[in-house]
Amino acid sequence: NKVWGGSAGAICWWSGGHSDSIDPDSYKEAKLSSFSSHSDIDDDDGGGTHHDSDPPPQDSQHSDSEEPSKEWDYIRVDGLSILPGLCCPHHDRIQSNGILRAHDFDDMMLRHPTEVGIGIDHNAAFLIDGDDYRVIYPEGDEALMVGSVMLPEEIFSEERKGVPGVWIKEVVMNGKMLSCRLCPREGKIGELLKVPVRVESSVRHMKVAALENPDDGPMRMSYPGFGARSLFGESGVGVGKEEFLEMVRG
Repeated sequence: NKVWGGSAGAICWWSGGHSDSIDPDSYKEAKLSSFSSHSDIDDDDGGGTHHDSDPPPQDSQHSDSEEPSKEWDYIRVDGLSILPGLCCPHHDRIQSNGILRAHDFDDMMLRHPTEVGIGIDHNAAFLIDGDDYRVIYPEGDEALMVGSVMLPEEIFSEERKGVPGVWIKEVVMNGKMLSCRLCPREGKIGELLKVPVRVESSVRHMKVAALENPDDGPMRMSYPGFGARSLFGESGVGVGKEEFLEMVRG
């Protein structure tokens, strides 16, 4: 069996993650209210206004919206702890609060010094197969060959002038300094990860997220445009709706 996921679906396998869960635009009601009965919450070109919690970049990193930055903070959320580490998806992106996730992730790492940080660029993936791992991205597609890794120097580009990649972060010098290095394209997972001495949950932030975005029922079945293209496609690609529901029901 294989498991996978992007964004929150990537965070969930780790001890915890760097999350945008208290971005009001990511709340269920905000997502649902912005779509008509003939649109799909996962459509990039559907009807209504598309509120993307990870907006497209302008000048390599900024949102193309003229709206001012919104006031909300990234938070640490707990995962399933199948893998030890703190995962940051969209590591090279700036979201609606105007803050580069990589920079905020650095600050979060200093508050959680015994965890190893895994910063995954927006267009990269971290693939684990048994004891081995690989860093992959869509090579050959210029539109997606955008990321934070400047080669051959292997330095971080805030402006996303490099290729996609994954960064490994650890707190060193008795908690006084953050070490950041580019993750090799492949290797042994045991060479990167370690079990944290202590995991501290952000209880206050989690309570805020639960209060403002309550878990009051399934999201996809609570709006008319249930046929998510990302799962079912328009040309028969992917699983069918009934097959998907059967998978969810077990």
